[in-house]
This record gives sequence, C-alpha cells and structure tokens, in this order.
Amino acid sequence: MEMSTPTNPMAPQPSANTNSNNTINLAPPSLPQQYDDEHDDEHDNDADALSAEDASKIQNLKFVNATSYLLTGMMVTGVVLFKAREEGVFGDEFLWMKYQTLLTPSSYVNLLWIPVFVLQGLFVYASTLHETLQRSPLVGYDRALRRSSRTSVAVHYPAVCAATLLTVYSHDYGHVFLALSGSVLCGIALTSILQIQGRAMNEMEAAANDESGTAVRNVGDRTAEYAALRLPFELHGGYVLALVAVYFNTFLAGFDSLPTSVFLAAANASLGLLLCAGFYVLWVTDRKFYGVGVGLVWYLLGVAIELHAPTQPIYNEFSDGAILTTQIVAGMATLILATLLGVRVMKTMIKHNLFNCGDALDKEGEISTDYVHA
Repeated sequence: MEMSTPTNPMAPQPSANTNSNNTINLAPPSLPQQYDDEHDDEHDNDADALSAEDASKIQNLKFVNATSYLLTGMMVTGVVLFKAREEGVFGDEFLWMKYQTLLTPSSYVNLLWIPVFVLQGLFVYASTLHETLQRSPLVGYDRALRRSSRTSVAVHYPAVCAATLLTVYSHDYGHVFLALSGSVLCGIALTSILQIQGRAMNEMEAAANDESGTAVRNVGDRTAEYAALRLPFELHGGYVLALVAVYFNTFLAGFDSLPTSVFLAAANASLGLLLCAGFYVLWVTDRKFYGVGVGLVWYLLGVAIELHAPTQPIYNEFSDGAILTTQIVAGMATLILATLLGVRVMKTMIKHNLFNCGDALDKEGEISTDYVHA
C-alpha cells in the first residue's frame, strides 16, 4: 500500500507568471498589438487635426489681407488719382480749393499712393505666396495663432487698410474731422507694425548670434526682406504722418473766428514738427526708417512747390509775406531732411560695404550685423 506524500499548504504554488527557473515575472501583462496601433493612430489623428486647424486659420488670414489690399488699392487710387467721384473733393476742383491751407501740397504728391500700393502688393505677395518670406517673424503668422496675436503684423494689416479708406473717403466727402481721425488711427496702426518688426528683428539677430556667434546674412536676402516686408509700412507711415498735419490744419481752418496769425503759426509749427519727426527716425532711433524719410521729403517738397504759385483762396486769406515765409520754411525743411536722408543712406551703404570699400563683409555676398543699426 502506497503512502501519498503530504502537501505543505505553506509552500509556494506554481503560477502562470513563473518561468521554468521558478523566477516570478512581475511585469504587467502586455496589451495586444492591435490596441497599441489603434492608440498611436488616435494620437496621430489629433495632431493632424490641430495642424489642419492652424493651417486653415493662416489661410483665412492670408485671404483677409489680400482682399483688404485689393479693395483699398482700387478704391483709393480710383478716387484720388482717377477722380471716380466727380462730386467729391478729389474730383471737383472748386471743392478742392475750399479745403486749401498753407500746408496743402501740390497735387502731384498724391502720386505717392502708387508706390505705396505697389510695395504693399509686394508685401501681400511675399506674405502669402513666397516660400521663405511668408514664414518670417516680420509677418508673424506663428504669433497670430497664439494669444500674442497683437504682435503679428499680419493681424494689424487689415486695420491699416480700413483706416486708410476712412481717411481718404472722409476727405473726399468733406468730413475733415473724420479724415483727421482716420489718419491718426492709421498712424497708430503703422507705428505698431514698425515696432513689432523692430522687436522681431532684435529677436532674430539675438538668436543668430547665440547659434553662430556672429549673425551673417546675404545682402540680397536682406534687401528683399526690407523691400517687401518693411519699406511698404515705412513709406505709408511717412505719408500718413504728413496727412495728420494737413488734416489738423484743415480742421483748424474751419474755425473762421480765429485770426489768420493762428493759421500761419500752426502751419509753420507743423512743418517744424514734421522736420523733427524725420530727424528722429533717420538719426536718433536704433533702426533707421528710410521710407518714413522719403514720404516726408516728398510731401514737404510738394508744399514748397505749391506755395510758389498758391491757389486763389490762399492769396485771398494770407499776405505775400506770410506765404513766402511758409514757403521758405517748407523749402528749408525739405533740404535739411533730404540731406539727412541722403547722408544716412550713404553711410549705411558704406558700412554694409556695398561699394566694396571696406572689410565689413565676412565673405563674398555675406554681411555682418555689426552694422545693422547704421
């Protein structure tokens, strides 16, 4: 009779997780491979959806900017240059004379709208279609997707177009105060854009210096970037600054009870302030706004030319001495500002070694940002 060996109830029992060497496997059971694949696909789909949403927002912003540009360009040039509204101030010569002041420039000054909109068309092309420039921080689509959208140039551009339309059409309908308000709003929007771009360029240069020690950029790339992304707003800003002075003096002229000496003093003070503004942006600021200087010189020259043979309302209201004094002030302001602009441009070109007369270039076709503030 065989005796069975008693089993110790305290002895460890074999389990499914014990291998042949009696080593217990403490790892959790693995999930099926099909579940892993489905889980990864779910994350990929979420990322794709987010990317598609951002791309849609950028495309919508591009569409808004392009549409704003086309509408503003056609409507402003149509009214100002082609006199589409014959009953408006721009289309009726008698109404035009009604709003004459000592600061009203020659009619050729309106031709500045042509390069303004040509350059802004270049900006719209660069910011919507150009492979490299549309990703530039000077456009700011990436910032438009974040809470910092106020620091995006692309977000501000429709406001510039709207303020420009308000300015031009208010003037054409004879609403001087609205024209003044529109020009101030346009100036604020353009100032914000120039400040945003200045900060963006500082960040770009700091990042380049951190990576390589010396920020080196191709001259052609810098020129294209400036012409397409910065110059359009600088030129527009200089002209709008002059328009603020014009509409302020036109609004002031509506108070018939004021003596003529007030209008004379306001006109000459405005010319002096425009000269100071031009000096500031060309000689004092870290970055030089050449386009602003060009717009101011163009306008001041127009005032000097117009006062050489002023319209009849100006002859009737002001003495020959007052007209001559204002003409001299406008002419001197033009000469001084044009000289400052020319000297600053030449200095910048020499420091950038565009004449191949220095050692600023690190190598052919490249330029050091040591001279970027020239």
